[in-house]
Amino acid sequence: MMRKIYFDGYLPPSKWEVRRSRLVMQSKNLRDILALNPFGATRSPSGVFDHVKPSVLITTFTGRVAADKLPKPPFLVPAVIEALASCKDWGSLIQVVPGEADVYCAQDVRKNGGIVLTSDSDLLIQDLGHAGRVSFFWGLVYKGPLGTRALSAYTYSFHGINNQLGVKDVGGLPRVVFDQIHGRITFEEAVEKAKKKSTRVLTSPDYLDFLKEYEIDTSIMDDRIALDSISLDPRISEVVVQTLVMTDAGLVPDVETARGPEKLSIFLPVMIENRDIRSCWTTSTWIRQTAYGILQTLSSHRSKQIIEYRTLDTSSGRSGRQVDIPGPVETLDACVELTNTLKRLQKGIPPPNNVWFALAMLKDVENSVDEDQTSLSAILLSQANVPVASAYVYSLDLIHYTAQVQATYYSLRLLKQILDAVLALGRNTPRPFRELHESISSLPPIVAWPTVEDMPDILSSALSGDILSKVTDILGIPRIYLDKLTMKYTKSKQKKRKQVHDTPGRNSQGAAKRSPSINPFAILSESSQE
Repeated sequence: MMRKIYFDGYLPPSKWEVRRSRLVMQSKNLRDILALNPFGATRSPSGVFDHVKPSVLITTFTGRVAADKLPKPPFLVPAVIEALASCKDWGSLIQVVPGEADVYCAQDVRKNGGIVLTSDSDLLIQDLGHAGRVSFFWGLVYKGPLGTRALSAYTYSFHGINNQLGVKDVGGLPRVVFDQIHGRITFEEAVEKAKKKSTRVLTSPDYLDFLKEYEIDTSIMDDRIALDSISLDPRISEVVVQTLVMTDAGLVPDVETARGPEKLSIFLPVMIENRDIRSCWTTSTWIRQTAYGILQTLSSHRSKQIIEYRTLDTSSGRSGRQVDIPGPVETLDACVELTNTLKRLQKGIPPPNNVWFALAMLKDVENSVDEDQTSLSAILLSQANVPVASAYVYSLDLIHYTAQVQATYYSLRLLKQILDAVLALGRNTPRPFRELHESISSLPPIVAWPTVEDMPDILSSALSGDILSKVTDILGIPRIYLDKLTMKYTKSKQKKRKQVHDTPGRNSQGAAKRSPSINPFAILSESSQE
């Protein structure tokens, strides 16, 4: 049977084909990048970055999203860190720390000597000790005896620069940079100003605030044994650090943003999803709440809420959501419940079906029933017997469902890494924490997470394995209830398509004019099979 595409607005077939395939190509190319051996390739495959587009753009005049752009791949940075850490050549050299990397580098070099290789010029005004130096990536060259290859670079010394400029006794290089920034003058002018101006500026509130940005945060543990047992994504690292330094007032100290005094918050990866319906992060909220509750055991002040930022659109009321953090007893109960759920899924789901995908399906069904909404799992499983030839036409439902599954995987990853930190930094951790940590220890790496081009086969496998029935049995939800919701959804879609198809006065391309949606993938929402 031939697949037809219905949509409210005309799009030339050539553009439709490009847009439909861009997401698939993006995930495929990124997998190719992550599969490269750091020592096995001198350059990336040709065109591998063609579909890695900039973040969603909001135009100046309309405020609309540029529909031909995709957001940056949401898990690229942690995936690269993960790939490096698992590499046999580089893995032993990789250390992910729960804080600013340059601060840890500076602290280590100050204690032990060495060279910090960086692209961050801020390290020049860090006191790295007399044996500490800074070199920059752009200054690296191959220079060695004939027939040999050796890396050479210029090195810069904090104390050497201070002595050469003659500003050692008037605040040094930090004072020069402060004068340059606040006076909006050249570096040379700032040097002369520092030499002539009174040293009273060194005790001024503005200067002391400037120095705080480069101080070591002593509230963050730097024990090597503890750090070696922690591998945190940058986004997760931020919320761990915030929790460690949280004040009694429930605020991060010395932080003021456009949103006001910053409370406990986390910026979740920006996903490629349908923003006209509930967020893809909604179904896995309970998993993250459990993680936040566990993290509170490290804090001297227990926060009752956390702000989750899920989009880059600051004009949207959905960009930041307050999420309740469960108390100690609720957190322990949640750990036990999740551990038991995973055990039941492992027993009830035979290979090759994935227990993590089944958990994502379970949370989707549970959340949908709680809100009396149609489950995307049930909808897509009802369509999973579509002929293979049609499986590569990706609907918006499928794209959103993929984002929802990936959000569940990332929520489990957040939970695992927070448990890593709590078990490393905490004392006398409860047994449910340790059991849950063991239960999710086999969570696959990001490169193995399902992507949109994998989803048709995954759904077909789940259909043949009757995974939905096993999920509803665990939840105690009658399967007939889901079937009724799915049938209601299907009839509603069919009625809408008929209305769109039969509307009089449509133009020759079959599309009526309407205001463009802010959702860059809204065009896919009318895709169907006939």
